[in-house]
Amino acid sequence: MELNQWVDELFEVFDEDKDGVINRSEFVELIDCLLQDKGIRMCESIFKRFDTNHDNSISKEELKEMVIELAL
Repeated sequence: MELNQWVDELFEVFDEDKDGVINRSEFVELIDCLLQDKGIRMCESIFKRFDTNHDNSISKEELKEMVIELAL
């Protein structure tokens, strides 16, 4: 599966309220899925790192950067 397609599918699943960003609670679920047990302990620092514009949400582009760095 191509990276952009994978990110689109992840975004579709985890942006539960369909507002175009991944909020903190959605992010916790995403990290839990991607990193499983160790992810919950790292969520806050990871969220802060990839919320590059500090708007307290993860955009699709920020998610793409996270997937590139953490999951590939």
